Amino acid sequence: MKGVYWLKKDFRLLDNPVLTKVLKNCKEVLVIYILEPEMIAAGETSAFHLKAINTAFNEFQKNISEKGGQATWVEGNAIDVLSKVFEFGGYNQLYSHIEIGVDRTYKRDLAVKELVKKYGVEWIEENQTGVFRKLTDRDKRAKIWQKFYTQTPHKIPTNRSLKKVIVPEVLQDYLRADSLEMPVLNRLKLDKESNLQLCTESAALDTLDSFLNIRGEKYSGGISSPNTALIHGSRLSIHLAWGTISPRVAYQKTLEKKEEYKSIGTTESKKWVRSLTAFTARLHWRDHFIQRLESEPQMEFAPLNSAYEEVNYDATKEMINAWTYGTTGFPMVDACIRCLRQTGFVNFRMRAMLTSFGCHVLHIDWRTLDHLMARMYTDYEPGIHLSQLQMQAGVVGINTIRIYNPHKQLLDQDPDCVFVKEWIPELKQYDCETIQEHRLEPLGDYPGQIVDYVTHSKTMRSQLWSIKMRKTTKAIANDVYQKHGSRKSPKKRKTVKKSKDNIKQSS
Repeated sequence: MKGVYWLKKDFRLLDNPVLTKVLKNCKEVLVIYILEPEMIAAGETSAFHLKAINTAFNEFQKNISEKGGQATWVEGNAIDVLSKVFEFGGYNQLYSHIEIGVDRTYKRDLAVKELVKKYGVEWIEENQTGVFRKLTDRDKRAKIWQKFYTQTPHKIPTNRSLKKVIVPEVLQDYLRADSLEMPVLNRLKLDKESNLQLCTESAALDTLDSFLNIRGEKYSGGISSPNTALIHGSRLSIHLAWGTISPRVAYQKTLEKKEEYKSIGTTESKKWVRSLTAFTARLHWRDHFIQRLESEPQMEFAPLNSAYEEVNYDATKEMINAWTYGTTGFPMVDACIRCLRQTGFVNFRMRAMLTSFGCHVLHIDWRTLDHLMARMYTDYEPGIHLSQLQMQAGVVGINTIRIYNPHKQLLDQDPDCVFVKEWIPELKQYDCETIQEHRLEPLGDYPGQIVDYVTHSKTMRSQLWSIKMRKTTKAIANDVYQKHGSRKSPKKRKTVKKSKDNIKQSS
């Protein structure tokens, strides 16, 4: 049996279910990454993503090469590439992980499904997360999620098995066995590239190790501020997004470390236990939100609760540009945007604030924010991004409508204006009180607020609540909860009122 391993977002050797299975089943394996022009040109793709792919693949390729194998890549349309591989390579099977992506990748996979039928090739897809295809009963999700995460992780393949990874002579002139090159990166400016996290499997394992042994004690409580989240957050999001670490490995290593801290019994170790418990809960929530996209792919284009289609978004081009480039005159908003544009990362609470501010204060349609925000995230994961985007925009219907006040976030999360001054150099000369009191008048080169927060947020709040309180909206919300809501047991949390989404995500 000869197999093709179509490498997507799973650039790792440790606990790679697809790689393990293809090596077990096939005597000869072609490992290939397809650099798709459609992906490069897509509205959600940025230089951050291309850089992550570039570094992740090159280390993956190097690790296989050191064990006697040869991973390849090629630039081209997936259908064209796979057609040529099947036609000349004589392969019987195609392997890949189950990808939960946007409409573009979904349609491409449908085309691949027809292609393999044409060539008589069996397509085998494997789970690499706790997100499941065709999940018809949400009440069963917690049980099968737990089963997946407690299974023994797949070991790094042996040198002997990886020697099966070869490029047949007939395809050697077509496929590239050198390092992945990204000429497009030369045309896309990356500001302060040194600020970017390195996206490789070795960096992922080092990051997990430092989190579990050094940085993670203050995770619980420390991830709210953009200042402390950089240190005390796990910083694994980029690695989970691009598959340089298995979430199962992260989960199990965290549980092991948690047990160690439990056995110590000191005040400090109890803080560790609390923080690591919070982190494992976040891993569960991560898959919970990605599952929404798998179950409702149209959420890329329409609100989960159709009643909110009538929300009137009337942002001007000036408002959209001010949000995009961090010139709104709201210091906490602008600092977060500028941080994102240079580093590709800001913590969850600040992302929620940015979404809320864009939708509720500037009245920008959440669908407009979709690609604008996706391009800023080094850790862009469609399922999480779209779920959080709709939830923070207030168009799901099963969550408390929350409108973030950027002034309050400044006072709570950056009271000494350390973060604001770092990312808005125009404000460095001003004392913190002056920055906090800044409203409509410019501060030197820093602009005044583009809109009045109270007036604009009140307008959107009135719209959202008037829709939310209708009987028809509540009926749809109940249907949304039954399909997408979180619950640990089928006997509990069966109504919208008791939804964990309402409690946890609005806090």
